[in-house]
Amino acid sequence: MLAVALPVMSKFGDGDRSAATAAPAPCAAIPRLADSVHDAGPALQACLDATPTNGKLALPSGRYEIATPVRLRRPVTLTTRGLLPDARPCFADERRCAVLHLAIKASALAGAIMPITIDSNAVRLDHLVFQGTRLTDPALSAKRCASDKERPMAGGLLVNGNSVTITHSVFRDMACYTALEYGTGVEAVISDNAFIGNGTHNALLRWADGLTIHTAQRFQISNNRFRDNTDVQLILGSCVGCTITDNNFDHSGTAEGGAFAEIMLQAWPNATSGDFTGTRVARNTIDCGAQRRCGFGIMIGSAPWYEAPTFGGAVTDNRVRGAMLALNVDYLTGPMVIAHNDLEVVSGTYPSMCGPQRISGVSANFSAKARIVLPPIATDTATTSKHYCILNYNIR
Repeated sequence: MLAVALPVMSKFGDGDRSAATAAPAPCAAIPRLADSVHDAGPALQACLDATPTNGKLALPSGRYEIATPVRLRRPVTLTTRGLLPDARPCFADERRCAVLHLAIKASALAGAIMPITIDSNAVRLDHLVFQGTRLTDPALSAKRCASDKERPMAGGLLVNGNSVTITHSVFRDMACYTALEYGTGVEAVISDNAFIGNGTHNALLRWADGLTIHTAQRFQISNNRFRDNTDVQLILGSCVGCTITDNNFDHSGTAEGGAFAEIMLQAWPNATSGDFTGTRVARNTIDCGAQRRCGFGIMIGSAPWYEAPTFGGAVTDNRVRGAMLALNVDYLTGPMVIAHNDLEVVSGTYPSMCGPQRISGVSANFSAKARIVLPPIATDTATTSKHYCILNYNIR
């Protein structure tokens, strides 16, 4: 891999032994923009465009203001200077990493979908922090989230491409929409990242997913941390032959950091297939806390949001604590293996989209429509067969 060294350095930082070449002229401005109030978007775009195919661009650590959308159009690696691929993830200490503050100006919205777009195969993002405006600019955040047209600009990244790798990075404080949206792709790896504090749960239209995946094949989603992503922490519309394993989901305990669901396998009507054939969802740990800041721990099927197909795959050996309902299986249209999950039994009255919902000694719900396509389910005091409304819906 050809590495592009930025000016004022003859090689990447300490411990980075990649071969380096003279920096392209368009990259000259980037070191001066670290920790500056000036827009680094145009300089970053020019430097990415000048980086050779399969090359590496390593940014000095520091904070970069991104007020102009950025697009990755060819296979490159974008990372932080001086950090080897096996270095501690950025959430262990963000000061070691390049932080891209995504605050796109209104004048730069034309033609863009989200602040950063990846339209290429074989892109690698490693050891980076992507920060939204939820905390840094509440007024801009409120304006963007109130507009159907501008809401995606209050999110983070949009990816379409095969063999994309996203590792050791942080996606935090997006105002709404989603922190990372993956449209279509094959054989992506999303691991050892943190999705934290995206959206505001108890404010209308200010919700944000942590990671949203539309149509995928053979993805590896593992060892990520999801905390206080306020719509659904991890939601998928189709993932064939994927592994979704060893991820951790939790909440800080605040009302604004709550979520409707932690993991959701489903389809968007007329948009994705809901096909999870060959996918394993296993060994994930969910703990929504003593305050029960999530509605559904694991949500399978599109209802109660809408009706769309969901089928295939296996959901096994996951642990759920602190949810209002640990497992909800609704509107399955084909077989799915759901077994050996460690689910907490819950009793209480909880807010929902159709008023208070009473749950009495229940760990899992399999709706009547889901039971038609599932193997015989042993009924006991911890299992019901209802159609629940959206839980944890308590919006000002």
